[in-house]
Amino acid sequence: MQMVKERSMDTPVIIMVLGRQRVGKTSFLNAVAQYLTARRAEFEIWDGDQQNTSYNLSLFHRGALRSSEADPEEVKVWLEQRFSSVIENRTSAILDIGGGDTPLGRLVQDVPVAETLEGAGVRVVLVHVVGPETADLDYLGRFSAGDLFVSRRTLVVLNAGLVLSGRSVKGAFSQTMEHPTLRAVLRNGGKIVEMPRLACMSEVTDRGLSFEDALAGAGAGTSANDLAPLNLFDKARVRKWWHQELPKMFRDIPADWLPAERESQTSDAAE
Repeated sequence: MQMVKERSMDTPVIIMVLGRQRVGKTSFLNAVAQYLTARRAEFEIWDGDQQNTSYNLSLFHRGALRSSEADPEEVKVWLEQRFSSVIENRTSAILDIGGGDTPLGRLVQDVPVAETLEGAGVRVVLVHVVGPETADLDYLGRFSAGDLFVSRRTLVVLNAGLVLSGRSVKGAFSQTMEHPTLRAVLRNGGKIVEMPRLACMSEVTDRGLSFEDALAGAGAGTSANDLAPLNLFDKARVRKWWHQELPKMFRDIPADWLPAERESQTSDAAE
């Protein structure tokens, strides 16, 4: 007998990923989007990263919403419109805004974005992706200062893919784990998860493939690019990462910090 388990969709969730440039924010969000889509979660994808043209969410998710304007002030207006649509339509979303001086950074200087959204019944999840350099926590510290842009649902993602070969993840992030900024987040209810390393990540993303398509043996062929399917060993790497390691990361994230999933479960109960 097949049973369908559903969670309430009444409370929308907005996941916003922040951090320095080149710490893996888009890689994390791409994995999140694919993982949740595979579980039939309902959410919008907002691609607000105007600087990253070679690897952005729009390349992997055709339904991603993207501002038609590149000017930061226009993107800021676009973000306000998107936030308003969540309040009105009660639809969850994930946002990739890029790094550096972003339109979101400018918006939070104007209005208390997180507080406003949460006051309207939206769960705001702030995700800070960091590598082993403690300077990666500067972004988190800047937004936390004076409660500029904070939420008790703050997730710090330790990107194991940035750890140099030969070093353990625990050793590489030892100073990060003891940093005052991170410890303050934990005291306020934040969580830490480790994004597992996929050694052949670029082999998948360079082909513009989803992880499931890569496992199915798809290649990539365009007038400018013609790449064969992944080799046998890279497929094995993706299979382990996608089916074992990535789900472990999601088990460490509180369920109500993510858009609700609809999963089918099989019951072996005797008739």
